[in-house]
Amino acid sequence: LAGMLVGHYGAERVGTCDNPADAARHADGLVNTTPMGMDKYPGLPIAAEAIEARHWAAEIVYFPLETAFLAAARRKGCRTLDGSGMAVNQAVRAFEIFTGKVVDPARMRASFNAQVMERAEVAAA
Repeated sequence: LAGMLVGHYGAERVGTCDNPADAARHADGLVNTTPMGMDKYPGLPIAAEAIEARHWAAEIVYFPLETAFLAAARRKGCRTLDGSGMAVNQAVRAFEIFTGKVVDPARMRASFNAQVMERAEVAAA
C-alpha cells in the first residue's frame, strides 16, 4: 500500500511507522482502517491523546457509525468522516460483481441510511 501511495503522491508524502502516536504528530489526518471500534472490537486504534484538533479523522468501520475514535476526534474539534461511504461503495461494487448488474449508488445510500435510522430507533426503545 505504501508503495502504491508513493506512486500517486510521492515519497515525501508517504511513510510507514511502528508508533502511530508519533506519526500522528506529523500527520494532517488520521484514518482508522482496523476493526477497532466495531462492536466486537471496542476501543481506539490510537491513543486519544494523539488526536489533535488540527487533524481530520476518517473511519472505515460502519457499525456503529459513531465509533470511539470518531467520538474522540469530534470532542477535540476534528473534521470527521464516518464509515458509511465505505459500506455503501463496497456494497455497490459487490452487488455489481455478484449480479453483473449496475446499481444506483444514491439508492444504495438511501437504503443504508434507512437501516441506520431503524437500528437507532430500535436501540433507543
